[in-house]
Amino acid sequence: MALLKIETYPSEVLRKIAEPLQEITSDILRLVQDMVETMYSEDGVGLAAPQIGVSKRIIIASPQAKPGTEQVYINPEIISQEGEELGLEGCLSLPGIAAEVNRAKKITFKAMNLQGKQITMEADSFFARIIQHEIDHLNGKLFIDRVAFSERRELLESLKKNLMIG
Repeated sequence: MALLKIETYPSEVLRKIAEPLQEITSDILRLVQDMVETMYSEDGVGLAAPQIGVSKRIIIASPQAKPGTEQVYINPEIISQEGEELGLEGCLSLPGIAAEVNRAKKITFKAMNLQGKQITMEADSFFARIIQHEIDHLNGKLFIDRVAFSERRELLESLKKNLMIG
């Protein structure tokens, strides 16, 4: 396994719509293992393939933030959502900044698991927030796109300072 480089804003891959996977190969399984290791090494609870420079529709979620509890979803797609919930979000690709973001409180989504089987899952609260955040990455969206323009400008100024210092 290997630690991968996290792409940071304004990397172009973060703004591209990721390509669906047609099959799960040994290379994909290796990539997923590296993504899991990278996510935990960065203290993340979710990671999308575009964040490590791979424009494929793969996400990892670990609401418990404990190795062995992560779940991997291939080609995930939200099929229903209900309610609203405001919550603080940060992102490994936008280091050092966070904002309150409105998301659906409960979602139902479908995806393929690592065995190639189609599954349908329900998620609520923090787990739902992670899935929505990571699916946004697959669609070229960042959490800063979901806040008011004035707040986004402030966040990007802070990010610029963080990236120059870090």
